[in-house]
Amino acid sequence: MAALSKPDWLEPREYQDKAVQAWVNSSGQGILNMATGTGKTVTSLLAASQLASLQGDSLALIIAAPYQHLVDQWKSDLNDFGASPILAYQSRTRWTDSLAGQITEYNSGVRDILAVITTHKTFSSDHFQSIIGRLNGARTMLIVDEVHHMGAPHLRSSLPQNIRARLGLSATPQRWYDEEGTEVLTNYFSNGVVFEYGLEEAIENGYLAEYYYIPHIIELTEEEQEEYLALSRSIGKRMAAVSGDIGDADSQADETLKQLLFKRARLVGSAANKIPELRELLVKTGLEDLHHTLIYSGDGNVGEEGEETRRQLEAITELMGNELGLRVHQFTYEEDQAERERLLGEFETGVLQALVAIRCLDEGVDVPATQTAFILASSSNPRQFIQRRGRILRTHADKDHAIIHDFVVAPPTDVRKSGEDSLFSLERNLVQKELQRVSTFAASARNHPDASIPGIPTSTGSIRQLKKDFNLLDV
Repeated sequence: MAALSKPDWLEPREYQDKAVQAWVNSSGQGILNMATGTGKTVTSLLAASQLASLQGDSLALIIAAPYQHLVDQWKSDLNDFGASPILAYQSRTRWTDSLAGQITEYNSGVRDILAVITTHKTFSSDHFQSIIGRLNGARTMLIVDEVHHMGAPHLRSSLPQNIRARLGLSATPQRWYDEEGTEVLTNYFSNGVVFEYGLEEAIENGYLAEYYYIPHIIELTEEEQEEYLALSRSIGKRMAAVSGDIGDADSQADETLKQLLFKRARLVGSAANKIPELRELLVKTGLEDLHHTLIYSGDGNVGEEGEETRRQLEAITELMGNELGLRVHQFTYEEDQAERERLLGEFETGVLQALVAIRCLDEGVDVPATQTAFILASSSNPRQFIQRRGRILRTHADKDHAIIHDFVVAPPTDVRKSGEDSLFSLERNLVQKELQRVSTFAASARNHPDASIPGIPTSTGSIRQLKKDFNLLDV
């Protein structure tokens, strides 16, 4: 039976060898914190193949990934290493008997290599856990892709204690606003993060593309300002009632506050002025030259007073396709895997000039040909924008650099003008989170966020002025 081994054509990068050695030196338990696009999957399989070799070419390998399309990607990579994995997701009847049978063979010594790839959801199910519980844990390895997901309350209780070799992968291993979940992951993987390979280092060494970062200040309409202020006042009152900041446990558990914050976030994400700003930038860029462009949309509705509202996603697609005559398509959870692969192929070849997505290009989908991205909406969770940036910066033969346009919504002018306003402190916290994203993006970019860049449309407002308005010049 074939062993799990590195393919002859693969030449590991120096940092990948260092990552594997760091994990080995940590007794085979730990998390690799590596920038998106730097080859975490291959690195983990190099670790698995080394462990198999140390065990006499014997290993039971369990891989858990967050989504079905990632399971399929892992299968392709694992095939390159000589393994034929069982794919355990969807209907149990498709994989239960096969997995149970191979476990019996492995435990009895008839089978040397056992590999199963599953989704986080299936992995955490009682059914899956009962089956893998029969494995000899001393000769079993668990790889958890996008390991930060596994710290969620409904998933972390399923992390099996009998498996000795444990490897977590993530560009963003810390769970935002969830110290308990982060601590659970750190403890389970024994040594926490054992190796880091950051974005700046990857760019410097040529493993990720350089980029320009251009933030654009977006003002709310009068109607949106009124709704925004009303929501902010309600948020302030509710926060006072639960006696906490937005990040406090009591505040996070309060459903009323959650709903108010969600409504305000959706209002910001779908601000009406984003659409005309996008149109202006696309025209300035030159429609005939536009290619390999990603648009990250919000999931809210847009529409002027008296008009029928529609999803921002649809408004962007109509603007680019019908009005501007661009070859564009939506990329959402509504498309099946075959349709997604077709769209990604047409994007790669240039048949499609642009893709418009909400969240499904955040993790696990490779779009290395991307040269320009417009981020119209982003959550306050750093994980999302870090994952997006890494996705955009993947290298490609036809790409010298990438350009990221980031739409930053400014709170209403009334709040900014009065430092005495009771809303000022609340809004300052919100702006601070937005500016932290700007600072993170700008830190590794070729340009200063307020700089003029020849040939590239730049910001219509000043980030520095926004910082001054909210006393955040140190951010």
